[in-house]
Amino acid sequence: MHTNFDDFIVVHQNCCTKSNVASENGKRFEINSVESFTRIRIDDCLIPSKEVQKCDFGFVRHSNEEFYFVELKGKDVKTAFDQIISTITVFETDFIRIPQGKRFGFIVSSRNPLSGTETNILKQAFAKKYGKVLEIKNKNCKYTPR
Repeated sequence: MHTNFDDFIVVHQNCCTKSNVASENGKRFEINSVESFTRIRIDDCLIPSKEVQKCDFGFVRHSNEEFYFVELKGKDVKTAFDQIISTITVFETDFIRIPQGKRFGFIVSSRNPLSGTETNILKQAFAKKYGKVLEIKNKNCKYTPR
């Protein structure tokens, strides 16, 4: 268990790069900021197990220790939500504790078949139990940190 992101990044440097962009299969997540971020490949690197649900990427915002959990998905938004929650749980037990107010979730799907109500339920559940904000976007998500 790590006590800070600097230690975490040193130990897991093979999964980390300085970047504010992640893309996969036509889906793209981008952090619109000049601040320093570290991208962590979670799926098939930090968490190689096929038995564990996990999201694709994580981003550390170095200025304030926020962490962005990012899943680039086809159209199964509910599974993407579950993958982010599972990744948060693994981080809490195995890697580093991140305060709920510093956790952000991002789902970038090829399309979102859920209704607006279903999407809002997921966002509210995330904000209540797991993190600060959950964003769900189609194909491209450009996030500007506040």
